[in-house]
Amino acid sequence: MQKVLDGAARVVKWKKEFRSKTPFIVFQILVVRPNEHQIEEARQLARRIGVDDIWFKTAQIYDYANDPHQLIPTRQAYSRYRPTPQGNQFKGQLANHCWRLWHDPVITWNGLVAPCCFDKDAQYKMGDLQQQSFVEIWRSEPYQQFRAKILKGRKQIDICSNCSEGTRVWGD
Repeated sequence: MQKVLDGAARVVKWKKEFRSKTPFIVFQILVVRPNEHQIEEARQLARRIGVDDIWFKTAQIYDYANDPHQLIPTRQAYSRYRPTPQGNQFKGQLANHCWRLWHDPVITWNGLVAPCCFDKDAQYKMGDLQQQSFVEIWRSEPYQQFRAKILKGRKQIDICSNCSEGTRVWGD
């Protein structure tokens, strides 16, 4: 952590030295229950170092209904979920579309093509660049079927039912 803070301070120092508006330096904090009490401390740290802004991002929780690891923040401004008597519910609107499937594929370290960054483990592998070209994968039947399935209903696909598409992900 200290290495990151020292590096950020050096970038800020040289930015000021050159009287430059760039780079725009942002601290991003993923807010979860164990660190939500440190929000003000993080703001003070950002001011002390002199970064341009600090952004607090809400966390995607896989088993949000039950939250077995107690990760959902208690402060609603920093949560993608709201508590209900039946368990936590996703705050977002699950419209049956997603721009990521047409603009934002992910290529893993070993050449697998996943539909988006929410498929962290390439569970929905669209293809393998060691066996096909990207264009072949992009236009493939599995990719077309996956896109069509999204248009019929995001709730049918687990990674899409908890996706931030169409949801406010940044806290105050």
